Amino acid sequence: MKIGILVCGHLAPALSENYGQYSNMIATVFKAVNNEITFYEYDAFNQQRPEIEDCDGYIITGSVSNAYDDEPWILGLIDWIQRCEARRKPLVGICFGHQLIARALGGTVDKSTKGWGIGNYEVNIVAQKRWMNLSIDRLRMLVSHQDQVITVPRGMRVVASSDFCPNFMLAKDNHIFTVQGHPEFSMEFTAELIEMRKHLISDEHYRSTFEQLKEAPDSAIVLHWIDAFFVFNTQSIQEQGFQQAG
Repeated sequence: MKIGILVCGHLAPALSENYGQYSNMIATVFKAVNNEITFYEYDAFNQQRPEIEDCDGYIITGSVSNAYDDEPWILGLIDWIQRCEARRKPLVGICFGHQLIARALGGTVDKSTKGWGIGNYEVNIVAQKRWMNLSIDRLRMLVSHQDQVITVPRGMRVVASSDFCPNFMLAKDNHIFTVQGHPEFSMEFTAELIEMRKHLISDEHYRSTFEQLKEAPDSAIVLHWIDAFFVFNTQSIQEQGFQQAG
């Protein structure tokens, strides 16, 4: 299975020297889930976008950029997302990717009036998709974001929600899955990220984030869902091909 990673930003050297870039972290954590996936990287931040049929599916990464801005690379990626949607190409969005897909499909994104979400947050699962191969009521995810999806696009469904971030996970039919959290982050990386952003949050918030990090995140569950999502879509496409050939 060929999965393209559209990289939407680059981590500071202080972080990337130890943990790599977004694409490195994604590829690394997926090795424990499905080592038969081959990843291809596209630098969307520098206007590199694949042809829709180049891969079996795509992941759009996080970014320090704002999904509601109108920089040329963002507008170009919005157009690419809309073309993916027209072809029902399997598409996963993480953090910024989650927000940009929502915007591309008609939703709205803005800064949260509640401030920064950073740490290890618990969210409630409010809908179950066919490829969610473990049925649970809630899970914990590592997060770092100030922006949120405010209005859900028509046709998308909320999959997971919290009081802080009501539109935490979204899905459209079975070909789009997006998540505000970061299943590719490690606890160590998140701790360093919190230290770097300490000046942006209150002392109480800072202390609470490290209390949250005492709880194990459920990243593996979300990674298995993403893998099952891509496998489900790949099998569905193959079945459609067999039916047409017959």
